Amino acid sequence: MDRYREIMEELEYITDHDGFVETCLDLRDSMYFYDKGLILAGYASSVEMLMSFAMFWAALEAPEESPEVFDQIERIVYNLEGRLRADDVTMDVAALIETFLQTSGWVLSQRFIVFRHMFEAYRDNRYNLDDSPDRLLLEVQTLVERDNDRAAELLGQVGAMALRGAAIRPVWLLIAKPRLQMWLRGVLGVVQNFAAASHFSFPVDAADRERQKWRPDTGKPVVDLKAFRNLRYPMMPTDTPNILRREELDDHLLELFGGGPLREKTVARLVAAGDSIKHVLLAVLASEELFEERETGIGSRWVLSNVLELLSRLKYPETIPRLVDLLCRVPPGGALYIQILEFLLNHKDEAAEAAAAKLKGEHLSVDEALALTDFLSRVRPGEVYPILVKLLDKVATWDEQLAVARSLIQTGDVRAIPHLRRLGTTLVDSPYRRIVQEFLAYAARRMKNGSRGSRRVLGKVRGTRQANGSSRQRPKIYRTSPTGRPGRHM
Repeated sequence: MDRYREIMEELEYITDHDGFVETCLDLRDSMYFYDKGLILAGYASSVEMLMSFAMFWAALEAPEESPEVFDQIERIVYNLEGRLRADDVTMDVAALIETFLQTSGWVLSQRFIVFRHMFEAYRDNRYNLDDSPDRLLLEVQTLVERDNDRAAELLGQVGAMALRGAAIRPVWLLIAKPRLQMWLRGVLGVVQNFAAASHFSFPVDAADRERQKWRPDTGKPVVDLKAFRNLRYPMMPTDTPNILRREELDDHLLELFGGGPLREKTVARLVAAGDSIKHVLLAVLASEELFEERETGIGSRWVLSNVLELLSRLKYPETIPRLVDLLCRVPPGGALYIQILEFLLNHKDEAAEAAAAKLKGEHLSVDEALALTDFLSRVRPGEVYPILVKLLDKVATWDEQLAVARSLIQTGDVRAIPHLRRLGTTLVDSPYRRIVQEFLAYAARRMKNGSRGSRRVLGKVRGTRQANGSSRQRPKIYRTSPTGRPGRHM
């Protein structure tokens, strides 16, 4: 019998009700201290291990039949609810099954598509060991949640490269967005199983070479479930697989998330690394969640400060466009927004070109356009008025109308007066119609009289915006001191 068929039989068994119970009991008996979470993690790891070994052997032994094998595994994974549930079971078993289906079982179903792409890429040699895993992971980071199919395909290529020995930096487990982190831990768990298996030489060779090594007259690997016990790798959220690259440079990259400023030695070492860390730094800019302060976790304002310090010295051509994109995604007026805005103002010519180019995009939201016009108003104020007038045609909500109106008032351009008056007449259904119309009429009079940007006018606008449940304001720019405290107002 082919190796992959034996493993598929084992996979079929442990993913039905009786196999689930037996495997969980086996895991429980192997523990000194009972822990339900570890049992379920161990079970999920066993399923992932059998899945990956089955796909690996199918890719080697029967490449023409492997799509059918992959489809069979897909049916198993996406039908775990029907396979594991049973009538007339004890309450504790039923509860354990439901807990698995809602936690590790769901994660397993989300990871399968990446595993499939991983072994398809390995089978068909659709990967390049000379390519940079960092570059591919950056592309995945930007695609995830927008085009998950393409993101999974690219991560599958990274997984195939990891099987062949390509190193993945540990800092990616801190940078990765939640879905990418879930996928990446799964890929690393699979590679870890191959690295730990005594009957494999890790890293594995290319598929053609492996087929020659495992010709029919060679011995078969043991596929009995109990023989796999030492290979189980419960991938709990805090685990860091030991197959990850860990060099001095990687330790320095981890300091980006240390909760404080970088040491001069670290800065010098990272700057000396040049383009080799470019994709890692740019990936940080693709995930604004990293900069959020949280009671638990790595979020910190220092993450962005540290990255911006490095980027200002390394001067990658991609830096400014990435920061312009980030400016559009963060809440306006906050410390993060101000920090990005200040960096862009220090590179105003290049940043203005990037902002103007982005404003020509077809799928720009109103909030994104307002963030860009806020920046342009500081460096190219003459270009802002026509952009805002065009933006009035896109607004769909009262909140967006008021935001654009406020930006028009800030321009101080008297040509905005008829637009403001017309906007006031369109708000007849607004619950704040009366006060809105009053402030728009007042603002128009003040602008006509030459009171550009009057604090009194903007105060009325601000009060109305807050009453309407929004807080988009044009932020003041502060210099940031080394201690992280704002300095004098610019």
